[in-house]
Amino acid sequence: MSFSTLIGFFSGITIVLVAMAMGSSLALFVNVPSVLIVFGGTIAATMIRFSMKENLFAIGMSFSVLKSDKQIRDLPTFIAITEDLLRLNRQKGVLAMENYEINHDFFRDGVRMLVDGYDAELVKQTLREKNRVLIERAETSAGVFRAIGEAAPAFGMMGTLVGLIQMLSNLSDPNSIGPAMAVAMLTTLYGAMIAHLFALPIADKIESWAQEESYRQQMIIEAVSCVSQGINPAVMRDLLKPYLSGKKQKVELDGE
Repeated sequence: MSFSTLIGFFSGITIVLVAMAMGSSLALFVNVPSVLIVFGGTIAATMIRFSMKENLFAIGMSFSVLKSDKQIRDLPTFIAITEDLLRLNRQKGVLAMENYEINHDFFRDGVRMLVDGYDAELVKQTLREKNRVLIERAETSAGVFRAIGEAAPAFGMMGTLVGLIQMLSNLSDPNSIGPAMAVAMLTTLYGAMIAHLFALPIADKIESWAQEESYRQQMIIEAVSCVSQGINPAVMRDLLKPYLSGKKQKVELDGE
């Protein structure tokens, strides 16, 4: 998990909890009916909008995005690796690249296909398809969490209406007003917290991660193509240099 994500998440939770505790006991903010309305309703609405497979994949992608990634992320390192591969290919042949260690799954898959004798154009098409699938899956996963972010406040408002109805229907009983008002207020609080401290930030995080990873993959596709053609390392550096300055067009999550 990135440092900013970790700090943002825990500082947000801590600030809200401290603010609650300063005014009263935290136990006052725990209400089972409110939890059922907001959490249950949000989960139900999300499962209606997306299939079980899409929901599970979104959860899996969120863990992949938030966990520490030990794979290569530095773009200049990809150029250095490509230069090594070109020299191996030009001096000892394609099979010599088989034992070269690459700490990046996408790059390693491309080189493996070259070593296995795949046609260079087929390798390029396969890697482009993997890149396209990544974008589509990231779009769907971000959509799942945006749906949660939309549904939670809506069910919070529904819980508020439920609490107000219960309160207004029992004004003659003073003992029922307090619990009804608790449901009315807490559901709105729960909905806002789920949306703005959890769902929407994760959706943005997935989109940001997918943009960065897609950009790296586009660079890798060009690098693998250079290796397959056995071009001069200096020419390769000139071809990949625009990626270092960010001048290459990034792929949008909407596929345009």
